[in-house]
Amino acid sequence: MNTKIWIAVAAACAVATPALTQDTGVDPAELQRIIAEHPAYAVWLSDPALARLALASPRMPNSNWRVADIRRPQPPHVETGKACAAPPPGDADVLFDGRDLSKFTSDHMDQWTLKNGAVTAGGKVYNFLRTKASYGDVQIHLEWKTPPQPTPPANPQRRGNSGVFPMGLYELQILDSHSTDTYPDGAAGSIYSQAPPLVNATRAPGVWQCYDIVFRAPKFDGDKLVSPARMTALLNGVLVQDDTVLIGATIHGKVGTYAPHAAELPLAIQDHGNIESLVSFRNIWVRRLAPR
Repeated sequence: MNTKIWIAVAAACAVATPALTQDTGVDPAELQRIIAEHPAYAVWLSDPALARLALASPRMPNSNWRVADIRRPQPPHVETGKACAAPPPGDADVLFDGRDLSKFTSDHMDQWTLKNGAVTAGGKVYNFLRTKASYGDVQIHLEWKTPPQPTPPANPQRRGNSGVFPMGLYELQILDSHSTDTYPDGAAGSIYSQAPPLVNATRAPGVWQCYDIVFRAPKFDGDKLVSPARMTALLNGVLVQDDTVLIGATIHGKVGTYAPHAAELPLAIQDHGNIESLVSFRNIWVRRLAPR
């Protein structure tokens, strides 16, 4: 490790260790070991709040890992080329074809810019585009592009952060994960705070990418969960979620839980609300699926 990296490690440990040991009981030797093995983590682990999230969140059920655990093994990279085209089939509900946002609503519609056949998040206010129609079991196609990062921010979770939320509750993460590691259950292709992607199939910033998702909605009998939500997802044609069982709705930094809700709810797309996350979208369509 060169001198500059050791200086960064030492500075990060000096800032992070007191807050972590005081607030969470994280072993300072463990923190130093992680940073020594992954020097790129030094800057963002110096942020006590992010370090607590990545090292001391609640433990996942039936797992050796915590929510957003940065110690979890990173998914392997695979190359996917640059193609991304899936014309909507005849029975699709076309949500966005590049011309208007008439199928969506938002509390901050003015934050979304429509230009050259794509819609782009404003990166100023945390908000969502939500479909006017509601869906339960559904197939989703959505193409997205993260912006270039000329000055990488300290926190990799700010790099092109967005997400697609079936029913507005269950997030499949969008992120610039091409050349920067983050906690695996927060990487692109992850079911956020629950399941890392099987592989890292992302492309570089500025290149269009595509999600193809099959979402099976949870079923409730009154207040009782009868069957959990399940999600299969392909990123750039590569399987990243294989009929994954969701443990509940998406909750940042916490273990997800279920609460009874309607059989159909709007689909949502996230504006993360930071300037590094001006994510663009195009060619969005869905197909309703018969219940199983």
